[in-house]
Amino acid sequence: MEEMADLVDEFKTLRTKHRYSQKEVSDGTGVAVITVYTWEAKQRQPTLENFNKVLGNMGYELSIRPISSAERDVQHG
Repeated sequence: MEEMADLVDEFKTLRTKHRYSQKEVSDGTGVAVITVYTWEAKQRQPTLENFNKVLGNMGYELSIRPISSAERDVQHG
């Protein structure tokens, strides 16, 4: 699940860039602060549902979109 680790790294970068604490992004989501900590410490991987809740507190969301053939070729080299 290297891709999920990359997403968590990107999440942490965005969180710190916008100066949100782990508590601020977890408030009101039902996701515990310690849970966010374990994601960032690479001790656990987030569920998509919980990850999207926390991202939502920062004004972001995960989405799935079709990729173009050129993007697909690059990914599958």
